[in-house]
Amino acid sequence: MTYPTHNDSSLQDYGIPVAPPHKIDIVMNDHNVSTTKNTKSNKSRSPGKRTVYYHGSPTAPPQTKTRIDFTQKLPAELCSYIVSLLDFDSMLVIPKVSRVWASLFYIDDLWRRLTIENNWKLKIPTDISELDEQEQSWYYWFKQRYQLEIRWKLGKVATHYLIGHLDSVYCLQFDDEKIITGSRDRTIKIWDLKSYQCIHTLEGHQGSVLCLQYNDQVIVSGSSDHTVIVWDLKTRKMRGRLHGHTAGVSDVTFDHRYIISSSKDASIRIWSSQTYQPILMIMGHLGPVNAIQLKGDFLVSASSDALIKLWQVSTGRCIREFAGHKHGLACVQYDGKRIVSGSNDHTIRVWDVETGLCTNVLEGHTGLVRNLRFDGNKIVSASYDRSVRVWDINTSECLLNFQSGHSSWIFDVHFDKKRIIRQFKS
Repeated sequence: MTYPTHNDSSLQDYGIPVAPPHKIDIVMNDHNVSTTKNTKSNKSRSPGKRTVYYHGSPTAPPQTKTRIDFTQKLPAELCSYIVSLLDFDSMLVIPKVSRVWASLFYIDDLWRRLTIENNWKLKIPTDISELDEQEQSWYYWFKQRYQLEIRWKLGKVATHYLIGHLDSVYCLQFDDEKIITGSRDRTIKIWDLKSYQCIHTLEGHQGSVLCLQYNDQVIVSGSSDHTVIVWDLKTRKMRGRLHGHTAGVSDVTFDHRYIISSSKDASIRIWSSQTYQPILMIMGHLGPVNAIQLKGDFLVSASSDALIKLWQVSTGRCIREFAGHKHGLACVQYDGKRIVSGSNDHTIRVWDVETGLCTNVLEGHTGLVRNLRFDGNKIVSASYDRSVRVWDINTSECLLNFQSGHSSWIFDVHFDKKRIIRQFKS
């Protein structure tokens, strides 16, 4: 009988693929065949039976594997280090192995070290008496932070609406306790973040509140009435009103030295944070200055003339221009090393401050990028395409795209590790 080779046409005609010859490992064992008493001595003895095992076949004899429990051989410190190399889901299985393994899992220093290695910043109360027994464990805080990271990746969110303004909400800022919003209804509202209820309303502007910023002492707001108002955060009374702009105030930024405002009149004005007196006016853009941000002695501005400019505040001198957007800019953020900008060309650009070069272009929005924030490796943007998107600042990849929630333009967005807050046109 002949056997076809892998090129034999008798099989190929039926469309049956024939595997080509390949190298395989085999094991051959000899088994002696016993002879009966009646076997004649003059007959040649039958050769030994040879059995061939192909490795990996179900008939191959099982290979015994030696398993060693390293917890019985190594010091506890080294065992703890080995365990720390596992991913979190794998680590959850450890307590089920044995009591010894479980003792490794619940070493508090293990979770503290993993939290530090992930560069996770936790807001843990300094007074331990405020925490229950579970919350006094580093494992508890690691688990909470890990679950938060997973929600960021998957986009799992719970939505809450704050209802109280009588018209569109243009600006906001928030912390762990409160949200402060400014509206076209000419008011500023302070909301309790736990109850989502308005607890205070500030009235004083004669036009829409277009921008605001606060610290632990004051709120600074700008309006379409051309003025900037400084409010006392504790008493909620007006400390001062700053005049000078001849058009709506589009953005404000401040520190302990300066209050700086930008306007649709194409100017940037610098005031003293102590006396509220004007210090300097900068005229450098050819169109409305829509966004500014202060960092140390440097100010970044974004304008409808499609340019971003870096200024030295103390001298009013323009240090560098950043050109690349095809249409006017609506927003800008600056952390001292990078600038992130959003434009009416529907793109977000990331810039290197030292070189002035654009390092990344983020594309995906189909409308004006109205506002954005970035922190670490994440950018969160809000657009007139009615979406809020989360981006990876290094890869330019859109990680999340929240399309639902609004039936109108989104004007502003802020976020931290736990939440994204956006406001929109009513």
